[in-house]
Amino acid sequence: MERGGLFPARMLGFGFYWAWLFLTCVSPSLIADERYVIGLPLEATELFVRLVFVIVIVVTARALSPALMERILFLISLIAGAVASLMLISGTEGLSIPMIICMGAADASMFMLWLCFFGNDRVGEVAVFLAASYALGAAITIVVSFMPEQMTRTCAVLLPLLSCISFKLSAARYATAPDSSYKTPLTGDAFPFRLFPSIGRLCGAIALYALIFGMMTSTLFANGIEVLLIGPAIEAPCCLFLGVILALLFWKAKDIQAVYRGYRIAPLLLVAGIVLFLIPDAHILTGASALVMLGYLLFEMLALNDLCNDVKLYSLSPLEVFGVIRIAITCGMVIGWLIGTASPIAAPLLPPLSLIVTIGAPAVIVASTLLFTEKEVFAVRSATYERIDIEKERASDHAGLSEKKTAILQEASAIESELVRSFGTDWKLSKREMEVLPLLLQGKTAVYISEQLYIAPGTTKTHIYNIYQKLGIHTKMELLDMFASYRDSFEHDDDAAE
Repeated sequence: MERGGLFPARMLGFGFYWAWLFLTCVSPSLIADERYVIGLPLEATELFVRLVFVIVIVVTARALSPALMERILFLISLIAGAVASLMLISGTEGLSIPMIICMGAADASMFMLWLCFFGNDRVGEVAVFLAASYALGAAITIVVSFMPEQMTRTCAVLLPLLSCISFKLSAARYATAPDSSYKTPLTGDAFPFRLFPSIGRLCGAIALYALIFGMMTSTLFANGIEVLLIGPAIEAPCCLFLGVILALLFWKAKDIQAVYRGYRIAPLLLVAGIVLFLIPDAHILTGASALVMLGYLLFEMLALNDLCNDVKLYSLSPLEVFGVIRIAITCGMVIGWLIGTASPIAAPLLPPLSLIVTIGAPAVIVASTLLFTEKEVFAVRSATYERIDIEKERASDHAGLSEKKTAILQEASAIESELVRSFGTDWKLSKREMEVLPLLLQGKTAVYISEQLYIAPGTTKTHIYNIYQKLGIHTKMELLDMFASYRDSFEHDDDAAE
């Protein structure tokens, strides 16, 4: 496929969405006087509405056809985004509630459309597009914020329209490409948590990080604490910096292992920022806010990239997977904004900056040591390597180098067949699980096994999950290590017998 012409449309489209979000939905607003809706800051109420719409999208995804769902989300994004911007810049108080409803609906719909679309890219491209889109959206925000006020407001109305136009162009180009697997971005199997515990833990961790992020911003905002930059004025530069760095890293990195160190760097950035909140100086507080922002954004970009890999690898429903993580992020931010907004009430007992440290530090510890541990990092990283293996296998198939199903099954059964059978019998694997086991021990992916055994992807995933459950493991690497130990024990027994 000619990716060069497609790249700008996709990158620009998602970037337009982020720019619109920064300009309209983040408090304090860059394009209008600060607004309160139902007694809460604009961003807090928008988060509530966004949460409702994301839940509705996830619930209705199974009831409607993918094509119809895509059209509905596209129309909501197109109409509600522009209408919300027009209502915001009009400044009419009576339109506050309809404005927030349109804003939350457009936010939820545009995010889901683009994330579902990105899940169709190859491994390296997903990460590059996501990071570059974040950076581009931040750059647009910075440029637009320096324009004359009327031009800034006009851009706020145009950005959701431009994002939707970019989506249509990208989807049309992708759907007609001869080597593309893209049909509609919303198809896929149901998303069962029991098969993917690492995704659930990732959602828990990012919810806690989002809570810290939301609490920090709202506490500074609600208490009028003096900082050099706040809200979108600091979020956009941080997003630009991190997006550029990650885009270059994903593009240039030869070792994917290096990218996953970001999961360990994120909590360190958050902790460093939280500790600096103990020093009540405007410059230091601005730096502390930037560190918390960078830590949260780093974890979010890596998480979205890995979820795209899981969606593609396991043929999951993108709407359900991305809906779950969007719900987790939004719930964390809502709770954070509620805490920050209420912080002036608790100020006589616990000063606002101390509140950030008191809640933020334990939240980081729980997220990084109890929820998203090295085991979960290993699990999401394994999905990336599996996608790479699939792409290599399919490239070989395209070149005419693949073996026939019979030959593959014969090869699988020939590799230490007796030992494999004994291993499976000892762990009480079923007949179907015994058919999957030899291919797993060859390092084959779930998608590859599904194709070669002519069984549904969901059935294959269930067999693999059951094997892992019976063996008390979570990843393919653990299976290989376990089988290697089993083989070594047999060889040791043979040597002893001799």
